[in-house]
Amino acid sequence: METALLTLHQVVLMLLLIGVGMACARLGWFSEAVAQALSKFLLGFVTPALLIDAFYQPYDRTQARGLVLAAVLGVLFHLLAAGLAQLLIRRGQVDARAIARLSAVYSNCGFMAFPLVRAVLGEEGVFLGSAFVGVFNVFLWTHGRALLLGRSGISVRKAICNPGVLGAAAGALIYFLRLPLPGIAADLLASLASLNTPLAMMVTGVFLEKCRPRALLRLRVLYPALLRMVVIPFAFLGLLILLGVPGWGTLGATLTLVVTLCASCSSAASGVLMTSALGMDAAYGAQIICAASALSVVTIPLVSLAATACLA
Repeated sequence: METALLTLHQVVLMLLLIGVGMACARLGWFSEAVAQALSKFLLGFVTPALLIDAFYQPYDRTQARGLVLAAVLGVLFHLLAAGLAQLLIRRGQVDARAIARLSAVYSNCGFMAFPLVRAVLGEEGVFLGSAFVGVFNVFLWTHGRALLLGRSGISVRKAICNPGVLGAAAGALIYFLRLPLPGIAADLLASLASLNTPLAMMVTGVFLEKCRPRALLRLRVLYPALLRMVVIPFAFLGLLILLGVPGWGTLGATLTLVVTLCASCSSAASGVLMTSALGMDAAYGAQIICAASALSVVTIPLVSLAATACLA
């Protein structure tokens, strides 16, 4: 129960930050152009800094094993989510169906999971969550782009040469090779990493400001949001139980909570950026994010509570 309450507190805090972003957009202080520029800054600088900062700690064999297992579980999650989205989202026009599947599969783990995991599990949780986020970026730039563009959207270069994957790779090299960083470099990484939660949530709020409550009640919006927030996270938790992950001792308990929290976040904000850049209906993706964000106040604590109950 304590874990669920901590999670609820963090979810409400992030929603309030989203509200600040919406207010700034309504007042004309932040335009969509500003939000897009800040998104590029977040993806290009803050996310890699956050990942490297998470890895910058003394090497520990048990933690290293946990990092590999977290990456494997991240792969299993995205395969499961992609399969369920393909199976359960079959109606609508081609572009709308692709956006709905993208929104259902990809969680906002890059921006939202780290503060959640840090609040519940501390820096060890952030360290393990970094592996999940690295896997997320690989899938987003291969499977995610393929959803929107077909097979021509698959790019090995973009799957590898994007800030999220490069940041995770750099952090892993620093960790496994036990490379020291100058004090000023470590402080710079920590300072940039601290911008992630407030800035990411406020930018998300700018994109959500145009969403209207009536539009969020449409089935085409609610359905993928419910898949993202309820069906897929609980299906993944069921898979973890089948694999016996909660029974792997202390490491298993930590892994269960970390990957479940990463899997239960609302739809990825980067999905809106991707659809917008491709000239697709970014407003539809933003509506799904808004609906998923509203649901998250209830669903993320419930998923967290269910995951905690599995550890009892």
